[in-house]
Amino acid sequence: MQTFDYMKVLKLDHCKYLTHIPNVSCLPNLEIFSFVRCEKLITIDDSVWHLNKLEILNAKSCINLKSFPPLRLASLKKLELSGCGSLKSFPELLCKMTNMKDILLFQVSVELPSSFQNLTELRRVTIRGSGIHSNGCRLSLPKDNDKMNSIVSNVENLNLQYNIFTDECISILLKWCANVKYLDLSHNNNFKILPECLNGCHLLRTLKLDKCTSLEEIRGIPPNLEEFSAFECESLSSSSRRKLLSQVCYFFLEIVFDI
Repeated sequence: MQTFDYMKVLKLDHCKYLTHIPNVSCLPNLEIFSFVRCEKLITIDDSVWHLNKLEILNAKSCINLKSFPPLRLASLKKLELSGCGSLKSFPELLCKMTNMKDILLFQVSVELPSSFQNLTELRRVTIRGSGIHSNGCRLSLPKDNDKMNSIVSNVENLNLQYNIFTDECISILLKWCANVKYLDLSHNNNFKILPECLNGCHLLRTLKLDKCTSLEEIRGIPPNLEEFSAFECESLSSSSRRKLLSQVCYFFLEIVFDI
């Protein structure tokens, strides 16, 4: 196949009859590759990991895509897999990918492989509407705490809205938040308790719990918290509300919740 040395952008968005991404090794200088909402797409050729200059890879809303080839793309800055409802696992990452700062996973049900730790420079992680919980979870996190710590060690912004957390899972997640400054757990309507280990999140400045309708008790408060929001947390106990309000005098904490 002829090599297209000068091609830098290839967009196949909304190709409604496309079922397979063929060999793309003939595109050595490709920087942007997008095939958004190709709803009949099922497979992608493994050659995609030979695109050494690729910076953006967008497969958003490919609802029938069942697998994704391994990636060896040190130059990659953005990978979009949101809405890929048939995808079973996140692609294996075959090298350190230090240029990728953000990960967005909306409405997916994938397993995160241990190689996810190759995303060593992540700053922002958004896993929304993926149904995370601790047992039989739809989005499976690595069980090895050391590996998970290495994944989130640099993350400052963690958005986990619209998931299904148990109290056990919340306790585990908070132990990984040592460097998180912004944490959004809104619209999680399963867990009942924020545990004492929340006290260990020393860098946390903003905590959002809006519409966590089952939340009853907050046992820990981060020492440097500046903004707290808990709209429509109807089950939150009056003692927890008083505890939070008492912090205003000491930490100038901005608290927003329904009285």
